[in-house]
Amino acid sequence: IPATFSHLDLQWKPINVVPLTKLTGPGLHPGVTMSISQSLQNIKGGCRTWCRATTLIHRTNSSTSRQRPVEAEGVNTRFFAGTEDGYLVYTDWKAEKDSESGKLVSSKPAYCISSHAGPIHCLLRSPFYSHILMSVGGWSLSIWKEGESEILQTSRSPVKFTAASWSLTRPGVFFIGRDDGNIDVWDLMDRSHEPSMSQNISSSAITSLEPSRCLPNRCC
Repeated sequence: IPATFSHLDLQWKPINVVPLTKLTGPGLHPGVTMSISQSLQNIKGGCRTWCRATTLIHRTNSSTSRQRPVEAEGVNTRFFAGTEDGYLVYTDWKAEKDSESGKLVSSKPAYCISSHAGPIHCLLRSPFYSHILMSVGGWSLSIWKEGESEILQTSRSPVKFTAASWSLTRPGVFFIGRDDGNIDVWDLMDRSHEPSMSQNISSSAITSLEPSRCLPNRCC
């Protein structure tokens, strides 16, 4: 590295590292995706302002590599993580003070649930109810209520699920992309045991779904 950039050495490090500790046995869950309940920014009057801090979190000082407490006011620090082995982990990125050593240590997960027979590709919060979350992985999908157990789990599909998206206009509607190029449309007000319709749009796997937002003065 040229001496010109030596001041950048040891600077590019995460400000916080949260291990997805297994509740039974040693080791960590290999994380794939995550979902937090809120942004670290507030939108007020069209202006974007950063939240101030009150909660202690575990942060690494990039220049000295020491651990020190940092504040983060008004932020829900709990989050969901989906793992490569199909577990849904609910944990906290806020550090806790160890009762014996007095040092800040990473929080243990509140729970780890084996929910999918394969990696969890998607963790999506409902655009209408932020405490409702959908997880998609392997051959199934589940819907959860934050702080509680799952409230819906589908039966095993003959084809892997590869992508998902909530409807932006109807709370009970969501879309599932499949490995065979089909998109399933689910409407929980119509039925909860199977999709309301399915449409093939590709000969390849669906890897991403993004619903279109309605334009002003145009019917959705």
